[in-house]
Amino acid sequence: MREQNASPIRRIGELLLPAIVLAVLLFYSYVRFYGISYIGFQYNGTTGEVAEVHVPPGAPSGLAEGDRILAINGQQWDRVFSPHRANPLPLAQPGEVLTLSIEGQSEPRTVNWTVPGFNMGEFISRLINTWLASYIFWLAGTATLLLLRPKDERWALMVAFNYITAIWLLAGTISYSGAAASGFVLRAGVWMSLPIYLHLHWNLPRPLGRIPQRAWLVFYAAAALLFLGQGMGWLSQASHLYVFMAAVLGSVSLLGYRYLARPGERGEIGLLFFAVAVAVTPPLALALASVRADVSTTAPGYVLSMLALPGAYFYVVYRRQLGDLEFRANRLISIYLFIVVLVTLALLILPLLSSVFSGLSDASGAIILTAMFVTLLSIYGFERFQGFVERRLLHIPVPPRALLEKFAGRISTSFLRSHLVETLTKETLPTFLIRQSALIDLEAPDTSDAVVYLQAATRADLPTAREQQTLARLTRPFQLVEPAKQGSAWVRVALPLRVSGEPRWLWLLGRKDPDDHYSHEELNLLRSLGDQMAIALVNIAQAQRLRALYQADIERQETERVHLARELHDDTLQRINELGMLVDDAQYNDGFGKKLAGLVAQVRGLMNSLRPPLLDQGLYYALQDLSDEFAQKPYAKVLVRFEMELSNARLDHRVEQHIYRIAQQACENVLQHSKAKHLTFRGQITSEGIDLIVEDDGMGFKLNDPTSLTEFLSTRHFGLAGMQERAAMIGANLQVQSAPGKGTQVRLAWKKNADMELLKS
Repeated sequence: MREQNASPIRRIGELLLPAIVLAVLLFYSYVRFYGISYIGFQYNGTTGEVAEVHVPPGAPSGLAEGDRILAINGQQWDRVFSPHRANPLPLAQPGEVLTLSIEGQSEPRTVNWTVPGFNMGEFISRLINTWLASYIFWLAGTATLLLLRPKDERWALMVAFNYITAIWLLAGTISYSGAAASGFVLRAGVWMSLPIYLHLHWNLPRPLGRIPQRAWLVFYAAAALLFLGQGMGWLSQASHLYVFMAAVLGSVSLLGYRYLARPGERGEIGLLFFAVAVAVTPPLALALASVRADVSTTAPGYVLSMLALPGAYFYVVYRRQLGDLEFRANRLISIYLFIVVLVTLALLILPLLSSVFSGLSDASGAIILTAMFVTLLSIYGFERFQGFVERRLLHIPVPPRALLEKFAGRISTSFLRSHLVETLTKETLPTFLIRQSALIDLEAPDTSDAVVYLQAATRADLPTAREQQTLARLTRPFQLVEPAKQGSAWVRVALPLRVSGEPRWLWLLGRKDPDDHYSHEELNLLRSLGDQMAIALVNIAQAQRLRALYQADIERQETERVHLARELHDDTLQRINELGMLVDDAQYNDGFGKKLAGLVAQVRGLMNSLRPPLLDQGLYYALQDLSDEFAQKPYAKVLVRFEMELSNARLDHRVEQHIYRIAQQACENVLQHSKAKHLTFRGQITSEGIDLIVEDDGMGFKLNDPTSLTEFLSTRHFGLAGMQERAAMIGANLQVQSAPGKGTQVRLAWKKNADMELLKS
């Protein structure tokens, strides 16, 4: 609402601002090529060092790279390039003779330099240089101004960051000449960059904290006053360089703090650090090479590596507003950064190779070798570069080339549809950049159970039953589907999953980044995945049937236990009591009474083991009674401690039943095998789940995998295998930790609704 009601003045300002900044850039570009005389050499405006010399072939120059100009026409260099004096070099006319006092590697000398006027070497040097990067920053600022929402403080700072950088960067490329107040604009831009850069990185990608706006205004005002102080001569003429270093180091420090203190932002901050590394590594490398070689080393265009910065910053701010287009931007940013790196390397290598092939009449050899290097790097390097950016910086899951192997391993251990669906929607399909899909069971008896899963779609978006049958009869294993006129217009690929040649499931794939295009390679890989999915779904269905049979068998056993317990109570225990009543007082003695009481206790113990009566009161009380029972066993030489929190929570009766039997088997294992002195029950029971630990200090045993049913069976730990099977039936997680001489711990964790399909089956 605030944006819709923006004042007309603000709207006009937003339209005029990019035009004004562009006009400034075009003006300084014009000055760069037409407002500054072509004097035949490039120089450092601060030190007077000659950086490049451009003279016609065969013409004597008198100047060499690395020479330092001490005076021009009798005027000392520091006076000529004073901010308050006119600079004679940018205004020199073709044919004019300049008297230069030179200090070189030999003794000082005087050179009468004739201004050559326009020459191709100097023009190319001006053309291929840092001024091009200014327009990239302008494009990033304009895109932010027009596209980024909401128009908040971060939006304004991003616009200011790009525009101010574009202006001072272009002005700085001609500030050595002093033309068109370029030095003044450079210093002003750098001074104002300090508060803008720090303010932006305080809020990017999200604010570190709240600082009053008044404090920021004071910061901006202080930067403006200090800039005026430099202009008045109160500060060193190199102060703006230190300010720029402070802005960069302060920004990097804020990013580093974010990376350490905010793990959720590490992907975005890592991308920015990578972009900074791409931007600053080439100029730093050239500067270091220049110092080590003690010569002036130049490579026109090396600062084009700075193009990595505006793209990365724009992506970090904009990616969270891309929605379904985020994965498209992920691929685009990889391509963008690779192009920047490739062009930068080419511009670095070309002059180096030119110096190696200096004997050639032209640079054709260097150009050919550079082109070959760039081509080979594009062919063999882009895939690895993209993989690095996507995995390390953007956190895209497994690369497609390794997907088939990884997916095969995951589905082989999936015995539930929920596990298979989670693997598909959270790992497999995001790797393909597929954002919309569905899986339909064509043989489901009930239409409500036909949908295995839906991703970014609703039941209303699915093809009709008639359309499903048509798609299932496709002769090809997969086929691109023309968008339908009904709700299933999102479908792009229909993949029937067949069993014994007959379609059993229908896999529908829709929207895919970046352009909904499925390549031939991707379709082949999806077909292979579909074949494995069909096998996995058959195995899951078979596992569900076996689980149902096993569950039914367990239910019958429990029913028989209850029946036997009832028979013992109603018949056997009653007859024992009657037997005691048939013995008259003369025949009744202490020995007979003890044996009769022992028999009654044994029958009651059998009844309790067959069906613990306290299980009807709750799992907590049943487990407490179980611990008391084992503590009282005559052959038990173990101290039992029950340390569970009191709980009246009730769970599904089948869940309580299986958990009780697992705990009972754990206690039996302790008494029969562990030779333990202590047995402890720990954990808690809530209405949402249970966390139960049964541990002892016995002899323990060697165990490689604490959750492997196969290992339990192969090592003949059948009690543990039965416990694991019961845990799997209710969707619980059972882990057994043991080692020789270190006792054994059995831990059971179960959460409500975690795997209710197990109970339903």
